[in-house]
Parts: sequence; C-alpha cells; structure tokens
Amino acid sequence: MRKILIGVGAGILVLALVGTIYAGGPGTTAANFLKIGVGARAAAMGEAFTAVTDDSTSLYWNPAGLARLEKGELSAMYNMWFEGISQGYVSLGFPLLGGTVGMGANYVTMGDLEGRDEAGNPTEPFQASDLHLCAGFAGRLGRLLLGLSGGMVRSSIADDTQSAFLGTLGGLVEISEDFSVGVAAQNLGTKLGEDSLPLILKAGLALKLGFLNLAADIAKPQDADLYYCAGVEGWIGEVLALRAGYKTNQDIGPGWTAGLGLKMGRFGLDYAYVPYGDLGITHRISVGTSF
Repeated sequence: MRKILIGVGAGILVLALVGTIYAGGPGTTAANFLKIGVGARAAAMGEAFTAVTDDSTSLYWNPAGLARLEKGELSAMYNMWFEGISQGYVSLGFPLLGGTVGMGANYVTMGDLEGRDEAGNPTEPFQASDLHLCAGFAGRLGRLLLGLSGGMVRSSIADDTQSAFLGTLGGLVEISEDFSVGVAAQNLGTKLGEDSLPLILKAGLALKLGFLNLAADIAKPQDADLYYCAGVEGWIGEVLALRAGYKTNQDIGPGWTAGLGLKMGRFGLDYAYVPYGDLGITHRISVGTSF
C-alpha cells in the first residue's frame, strides 16, 4: 500500500508540473467545447466523476477508469444544449491484451449562424462545428489503475478548419472496495491555431455507502479559477438511480444538476437535467449496452 500511495503522490506532482508548464491566462484557450462533459450520469452528478468513472466515457473523464470494464461496452449520448448548439458522443471499450482498449468520438455543432460583412450587413449563413476523435488504453496493477488516451481535435468555422493533437492521462487507486482516489490531466496537446487547448487538472474521491455513491472533485483549468464538484447517486433495487450534483464557480447557471438512471439487464438509460440560468435548460440522454 505504501508503494501505491507513493506512486499516486508522484503522479499528482507530475500533473502539477505539467499544469505549470502549460498554464495560460484567462480566455487564452481554443476548442472550449472540450469543457462540455460527456455522459448523462456524470453530468447529473455535477461532473464529480474523476474517481467514479467505470465505463467507456472514462476516455474523457479519466482513462484509468477503462480498466474497471469487465466486459465490452458501447455508449452514446445526445446533449440538447442551449442557443441551437447540440452535442453527440459515442464511445466503445473492451478488454484486450491484458488491459482495456477504448475509442470515442465527440461532436458539437452550432447549426446555421448569421454572417456579417465588414460593414455589419447580413451575408450568407455559415456553419461551425467541432470534432474530437480519440483512442485509449488502461491497465491494472493490483489496486492501482493507469490509463491514457490520445487523438485529434478539429474546429471548423465556415471554410476555415484547424486541427491539433491532444491526450489525457489518468490514475486511480482503489484504497478499498468502497473508497477510490483519482487524478487526471485532460487535454494535454499542441496548439489549435495560436491558442492552447483547455488543459484541466483534476483530483477526486469516491465513496460507496451501501446503496449510495458519493463523489467529490477539485479541478484547476489553465484559463479559469479553481472549482469544486460534488455528486451523489442512490440506487433503488439496482434498477433505478437518483442523482444530484453541484459545481462551483459557474459563470452561467446555478451550478446544481439532477438526473435519473435506469438499468435493465445489459442495457442502461441515463438522463441529466442541467440548468444554465437565463440561457435555458439543457437535457442530456445516454444509452449504453454491455456485450
């Protein structure tokens, strides 16, 4: 156990050093769609998911969570965001080569936007969209789980398209069957145009108390202040889950979230209710199956 804790401590130190190297000022990052969390379960729990993650969405939150998959899993999410913006996410994970392999695609479209010329006169409408493709691998060394993912991100506005490469590193320690600690460094990569990608460093705890799952995260984006996440999930008969969460330091919206989960054999359905104040209410729906 001592060796495991030393390893996690070293991992946290490495992530802190990486954050210092890549740090930038407010408003200096590109591809900010990467900050929109994936998966209705995580969204409903206030995005306190760094130490909870145990499905194919681990590619986004903490790749080490892939190592918890005992079977293959396919999941998909649709996010009805505000102002005509929508998001789709699909991911696949399966055990292979003594570990777990994952693949995922994250797509955001902003629909038709009104064009303006230099004088402010209306022109032809144009479209804007973002795409993130990635693959990852995770393995288990006793109670220590390690994972990484890598891929590319592409942002398109009208005829202008820019691309960059990025990756996410993560680790988990299962202190006991009911208590886990996790760390992750999201969106390490090259620049998109002249701006850096939105690096976020996270650390989290997850605790099981009977039918309840409790989680808490602390996160530091390179372009914003530190924020905290807290979430709770309660299962009724291992079929119905009730979820709620809270995320601090939000520029828009009250920060609280809620949702439901339904499990039917190999199939699962999750829903998240995420309000954004005057901008409106967003709804995220996820479906998944194991094989």
